[in-house]
Amino acid sequence: MFDTICCLILTCMFLLGNACMPELQYGQRLVGSTFKVTDESSLFTCAAECGSYGICKSFNFELRRRACHLNSLDELSCLEGSRKEPDFIYSSISSWNQTPLGPCRAMPCRYTHRCNGRRNGKVNCAEEGLHNIAKNKPTNASSLFDKKHQPSVAVDGDLRARWSFGSCFHVKIGDLSPWWQVDLRDTYIVVEVRVTSRQDCCTKRLHDFSLDMYQADPMVNHYLSSQLCYMYSGAVTEPGKTVAIQCTSPVTGRYLRVSGKKTKNRNDLLQFCEVEVFGFKLIHW
Repeated sequence: MFDTICCLILTCMFLLGNACMPELQYGQRLVGSTFKVTDESSLFTCAAECGSYGICKSFNFELRRRACHLNSLDELSCLEGSRKEPDFIYSSISSWNQTPLGPCRAMPCRYTHRCNGRRNGKVNCAEEGLHNIAKNKPTNASSLFDKKHQPSVAVDGDLRARWSFGSCFHVKIGDLSPWWQVDLRDTYIVVEVRVTSRQDCCTKRLHDFSLDMYQADPMVNHYLSSQLCYMYSGAVTEPGKTVAIQCTSPVTGRYLRVSGKKTKNRNDLLQFCEVEVFGFKLIHW
């Protein structure tokens, strides 16, 4: 009964054209991009929660459980449901104005950050505290320089080791189409990748590389399409530098690949000492 009354009230508010209410999709939900679910919520609390995350583009509000599902996409082609069973309400956050969302609506944060309101009325973007999901995960590469420079050294989590001997990865001489990849062992919404260059030599070898995300292993199926996280142009010239690269838009998948795109000659080796990947685990429900 409560759910029915709640739905009727929301419907009336929508039909009356209340300026605070956006265009809501009743009986529908977005699938395949949920990164967080919170129980004991409300429609407006759910909207405010979505507005506080830099990655959140839309949300599903589950009336029966009063559960808030935050999504990293607002793609209408991913909507499913039926208006005959209005258990879900879907909304893109872009259609909400600042009044119901509070001051965080006017404070866009990075994908890895969340907006926090203070008692004095000020807001700030703070890191969400994401963990490196690539640490100690399985790796592979287009080639190996030798046994001491395995692709796994790039995900050992040791940021202090930035020298070639046993702590940095690079491909063999003559590899003109170099790549390195990590299997995250689950499906994630990746928002940022950090790559650390070699400190003792040849820093400019880390240049012009792409970060691509795959749903399945591209080593098994060479014709898989990928989602581009970012195309890094130019060289990382500072020795031992960690470059934090935010994806142009969040990408979803299991395998992240780093590919050299402009190999100049057989001695221009793809090399780096560490790769860190940050994102949200895709929630299946």
